[in-house]
Amino acid sequence: MDSTEQIELSYKEDFRVACLINNLSYKDLLQYFIDHISFYVFIGGSLPAAYVWSTAVCIACREDSGGRAKPVQNQQIQQISLKYIKVLTAFIQAAEKRGAVADIDAVMEQWSREMLPLTHDAKEITLAGTGTIWISFDCNLLCNLSGINVKDLLQYFINHVSLARERAINLLQHVEDDPSTAVLLSLMRSYSSSASKILPYQEIYKAYGLRLLKLDKKQKEEINPEIRLLNYSAFYLEWYHALNTEK
Repeated sequence: MDSTEQIELSYKEDFRVACLINNLSYKDLLQYFIDHISFYVFIGGSLPAAYVWSTAVCIACREDSGGRAKPVQNQQIQQISLKYIKVLTAFIQAAEKRGAVADIDAVMEQWSREMLPLTHDAKEITLAGTGTIWISFDCNLLCNLSGINVKDLLQYFINHVSLARERAINLLQHVEDDPSTAVLLSLMRSYSSSASKILPYQEIYKAYGLRLLKLDKKQKEEINPEIRLLNYSAFYLEWYHALNTEK
């Protein structure tokens, strides 16, 4: 793969709805996902939730696709990788290092610099009609280890983002978290503490926020999760169209 590549992705309705309702560009959400993929988490390290969920998407994509890593024949790559895996493993074993994002980033940056002359992984990807995103060393590394490519990983992430599914499944009690939607919710939680992230069309958000609470109350009486999913999907789609009308 060259240092730059252009790809075309299919943006499913649930993904488009989630982005517009949360005032996110496709590019910003995809970049946030890529930025939080972590090899350190992949090998058992502890980092904040966004890293855990983003890495979980990679693992789920590998499992669903049946991806298998190709053996590394280059002995120099093997030696460099073993050196840094030992460093990261020592971090995991040292309790005081757990969750030290800056320390892990520094190690991965050093590893990336040593690998740069030896690999041809994409550093940037241009998304047709969306813009350019930067592909992290961690992302390329996990894709290579999982036998998947970056385009398929991004498409898998897009396909599994769904506000309606998350609400329908977990309304009555917490059943499961979908990693892709959890990445979106992690991003929104990071924005919620920022005064600069002000949603437009406040009257629409206020109206639909109140309607969502009423819908939640009604759906708690619905025991069939598939019907709840249909009802939430219709609600979020109506919200999406209301926002689109104002654009």
